Amino acid sequence: MPFSKKTRSLAVIAVLACIAITVATEKVSVCCKQASTKEITVDITGFRLQLPQPPCVKAVIFYTSTGSVCSHWKEQWVVKKVTELRKLQSRVKNLTMKTTTIAPQTSAPLTASMPL
Repeated sequence: MPFSKKTRSLAVIAVLACIAITVATEKVSVCCKQASTKEITVDITGFRLQLPQPPCVKAVIFYTSTGSVCSHWKEQWVVKKVTELRKLQSRVKNLTMKTTTIAPQTSAPLTASMPL
């Protein structure tokens, strides 16, 4: 018994709906599933810490000029580099806070005779 055009259309729609639901429910995991112990030799521009949530492992993700690198969080050079980067971030934050002060509002316009 041949299928009618309407039945075929419904079957195609059902298959497409199943595919769409499957794709939508799959969690795309962009994380480090393994970490390197090899020291990075290119410039590091930043980092973030990744907590272990399978399949992701605990790691430090360094951002470099050539891309991201997953490094083992227990490596001595990794701990040292993270400490250096945190100190640098702190200095930059403090410098930014000191140089971006807001001038108080005055009711009178500033003139050359007013002390600055």
